[in-house]
Amino acid sequence: MTRAIVTIAATTFKESIRNRTLLAILFLALAFIASAVVLAKLALDQKVRVITDWGLFCVSAFGVLLAILMGVSLMQKEVRRKTLYVVLTRPIARWQYVAGKYLGLAATLLVEVGLLSIAMLALLWLEGVSPGWLVLKALYLSMLEILMVAAVAVFFAAFSSPYLSGLFTLGIFVVGRSVPHLIEVIEKIDLAVPYYVFKSLFFLLPDFASFNVSTQAVHGLDISWAETGVLTAYSCGYLVLVLFFASWVFSRRNMT
Repeated sequence: MTRAIVTIAATTFKESIRNRTLLAILFLALAFIASAVVLAKLALDQKVRVITDWGLFCVSAFGVLLAILMGVSLMQKEVRRKTLYVVLTRPIARWQYVAGKYLGLAATLLVEVGLLSIAMLALLWLEGVSPGWLVLKALYLSMLEILMVAAVAVFFAAFSSPYLSGLFTLGIFVVGRSVPHLIEVIEKIDLAVPYYVFKSLFFLLPDFASFNVSTQAVHGLDISWAETGVLTAYSCGYLVLVLFFASWVFSRRNMT
């Protein structure tokens, strides 16, 4: 059981790393992070803040972009090439296939986002600044957010086309980042039924806004270890739940 998942994950990782499109996006992201040096020169005495803010933005933005592009195309490639049918004829459960694909995707994202993070930290070191725990925590939480986005992408890819999966995932991400503002709007609803309906829907949406702590990191506001631990537990629970439903939907998908 475990061996099958590891084999699928390893194969997915190797294929993803060799993808030229994703490599091009990675190099573009590195170029954007490097451009922080130019922006920092314009900021005079705010160089460190500019590099930190722009670097965290690039890591998050390009990480989410990679997660969506890779997540929605994972299974569709094998469906299009007909190789998925060969894989599923072997003694491999569909949930194992989904789990293996996601783990391979997660490993690829960890490598690529890790490189972006290292590039950002290198710029700070070149400025003579040693990145503190706030920056490292912000990068860690951003990585958790990216892994959650990848899980959502895999869920939609389990039953929909790549284009629709990408749109759905992007929509969920935008709404998830806007949860605090949307809750404020819902709190102003006077009617009981619509209020509780919308309120209950937000329990199903991922709270991506809580993982976006770039403002705290830039301005030196504390991000407690307790908060980091809670968000870690939340992301792990959400990942397991989304992948469970992805496996359930994919197991009932008609491949003929």
